[in-house]
Amino acid sequence: MPVNDELADEQRWVEIGRIISQVQTITHRHHTFLERLGDASIKPLTGSIIAMIVLFFTFQLIRLVGEGLIDYVFEPIFDAYTPLVIKLSELLGPGFVHDILIGTLIEEKIDYVQSMGLLTTGLFVPFAMVLPYVFAFYLVLGFLEDCGYLPRLAVLMDSLMHKIGLHGLSIVSFLLGLGCNVPGALSTRLLDTKKQVFIAATLMAIAVPCMAQIAMIVGLVGKYGTKGLGIVFFTLFIVWVVLGYLLNKILKGTSPEIFMEIPPYRIPYWGALLKKLWMRIRFFVGEAVPYVLLGVLATNIIYILGIIEFMGQIFSPIVVGLLGLPAEAVAALMVGFLRKDVAMGMLLPLGLTLSQAIVASVVLAMYFPCIATFVVLTKELGIVDMTKSAAIMITSTLLVGGLLNIIL
Repeated sequence: MPVNDELADEQRWVEIGRIISQVQTITHRHHTFLERLGDASIKPLTGSIIAMIVLFFTFQLIRLVGEGLIDYVFEPIFDAYTPLVIKLSELLGPGFVHDILIGTLIEEKIDYVQSMGLLTTGLFVPFAMVLPYVFAFYLVLGFLEDCGYLPRLAVLMDSLMHKIGLHGLSIVSFLLGLGCNVPGALSTRLLDTKKQVFIAATLMAIAVPCMAQIAMIVGLVGKYGTKGLGIVFFTLFIVWVVLGYLLNKILKGTSPEIFMEIPPYRIPYWGALLKKLWMRIRFFVGEAVPYVLLGVLATNIIYILGIIEFMGQIFSPIVVGLLGLPAEAVAALMVGFLRKDVAMGMLLPLGLTLSQAIVASVVLAMYFPCIATFVVLTKELGIVDMTKSAAIMITSTLLVGGLLNIIL
């Protein structure tokens, strides 16, 4: 290059530097609070503390909102609805139709938990006992999604998830499964390998009760205090970890590393949040209520026909001998295939002891998914893998239920 050209080029860069110095000011930039919080959320020590705090307040808020809706919205609605049901009960009189629509009168009164009629328990369970907690869960989940915390939780959980053959992003499937197992099962298709899909789907069906079932577990075991609830959920967590570890060692395949964008923390847009909440609630009602009504109807019919008593005699050695439950619990296990929350509600009138309530809650949570989840999982896994998954469910249920019965 000629000397003159080199000088011209140097002068050009000097002029560029002069212009930049006039229009640009360089100062030290301090991280904002949200940026520092975002960095702390993915570090093992601080991130674990933040995760425990977030999850604690999440479930406290779900409980607060759910119980508030039950006390101040749904119970007054059903109180106003009760005279209509009583009038219909008087018009129908005793008989088959009364048993199907109204159910059994408890001390000549309507008991929405125990009557087991289509127009009593069939409506009360999904709307007054389950929907409030599902609403609260999806409200909080939507907030955590839109504010940017869930990707950080996925990164934080990645190391633990790899020990059970998954990566951190699969935590989203389990969180969705806590609301309802059906969207949780559908979300497993986002995972990378067949091995990951099988492990995530099986673990969710066995050890992740939906919010509807959690509400019923609280109703069944919660009256004995937090000790019983702690044993139930700690057992399910241990099953989740141990079974996941074993499946990861036994099944062939790989678990790719997590690769995802971590957005900055931000204030959610409430319009989009409420629209997403409405879509999820509408899906839950459309999916849940028909199966609850079907479960109550099927229970009444097989009870009237004496099938439950017959099945109780057949499975008595397992239910009574191995699990330590009353023979009447067979009906709940049968209905659990249709709807687990209804099955859990059927245990309430049996007057179970604390140990029986714990065993029953764990067994119902583990032994099989509800029919809606079963159909979705069959579609996602295929018949062969779903058969393998079902065999794992039944085997682990009998093993864990029997051990719990012996220990307790």
